[in-house]
Amino acid sequence: MTEATIRDRHAVVTGASGGLGHALCEELLSAGARVSGLDIDRDALLAIQRSNTSRPLVTAAVDITDASACDEAFADLRSRQGPVDILVSNAGITHFSRAADTAASTVAQVMAVNFLGAVHCTQAALPDLRARRGQVVVVSSVAGFAPLYGRCAYAASKHALHGYFETLRSETLDDDVNVLLVCPSFIATQRDHPDSKSPYPGASRPGAAHATVGEVLQAEPAASAIVEAMRARRRQLLLGRVARQSYWARRLWPRLYEKIMIRGARSEVSESH
Repeated sequence: MTEATIRDRHAVVTGASGGLGHALCEELLSAGARVSGLDIDRDALLAIQRSNTSRPLVTAAVDITDASACDEAFADLRSRQGPVDILVSNAGITHFSRAADTAASTVAQVMAVNFLGAVHCTQAALPDLRARRGQVVVVSSVAGFAPLYGRCAYAASKHALHGYFETLRSETLDDDVNVLLVCPSFIATQRDHPDSKSPYPGASRPGAAHATVGEVLQAEPAASAIVEAMRARRRQLLLGRVARQSYWARRLWPRLYEKIMIRGARSEVSESH
């Protein structure tokens, strides 16, 4: 994807008030896109609008777990910003509890935001994307291809994203719609708001973990790498050294990977009890 195909294109970013979402909006604005930011937190959206130093950012407060609300929001954004060329499904939540201690309602809530929210937004934008040879960017995780101790619902939601969007990719090849799956390790998305709470019961905001393995990625360079992958119309981005190492370790030495992963994640769940 060249710079010219981002410039003057309409990009919609979900989870726009979080660290990575805000950085993605800024990066896309700097590349010349018309950017619409979606988030459930209206006050946080107003704050990033006030802090924006690049081109004007259009925002809309919407709960992406509500399919009808997504349809209405995208219709409004379409009338204000034009057809959607790029959809970045970045919104997500997590939790810290072992499977035996995780309520079914928590699993349902995490799946509703992380998976169904991405599906709702994609279905709302897909006619535009097919007509305009657009692009869907899905922010997944290392947990999209590997287990994550104490985050069963989160890992399930990320695995579901891969199944859905890899299938969507095969179904939209004739329309030249690119589907990019981004798999980062830990990103400090709550760096500026460390005590921020999730609006959903039983869940936590992404980036809330403290026990991590290896490097912690900062939002700005992560956003820059994602936009570069968009320019190249890549299908997958393993974001960060830990993500690349995890990808291959999981395939070549699955038991070793499991031991390392458990050692890094177990204390997070213990601390949350």
